[in-house]
Amino acid sequence: MAMTTSVADTRLLLTLEFPPDDNVKVKVERLIQEELAGKLLIPTIVLTEFLKVAGARIGVEVALTRIRILKNRGARVISFDEQQALAAGKMLLSHPELPIADAVIASLVSTRKAEYIVTNDPHFEATGIKNRWL
Repeated sequence: MAMTTSVADTRLLLTLEFPPDDNVKVKVERLIQEELAGKLLIPTIVLTEFLKVAGARIGVEVALTRIRILKNRGARVISFDEQQALAAGKMLLSHPELPIADAVIASLVSTRKAEYIVTNDPHFEATGIKNRWL
């Protein structure tokens, strides 16, 4: 069976760090484990958003430690390249309401570097980009 490549949205990392209840905590931990068993990509923009939110709540060093833990478990950080930049720009022309960070994240799927986004963010629905959630 081929490994499935997915891309983490910021919501995934924030839900992992700050689950609203024990039920969601169990589900998100299981989801992370499944995604890490495949190939989970974390775009650099997700690191930026995660550090902004989590760093304010738990401190920068703890947030950086959480990122290191995910990387040590097999997540791979991926930088934004020219092909993705152009794909994100085209997506924004078709969906001007889409936040730029979400277009950057979705560009990994539209350029076939990943098969889906791990998120429940409704912004992605309008783009037709495949996603998965709890």
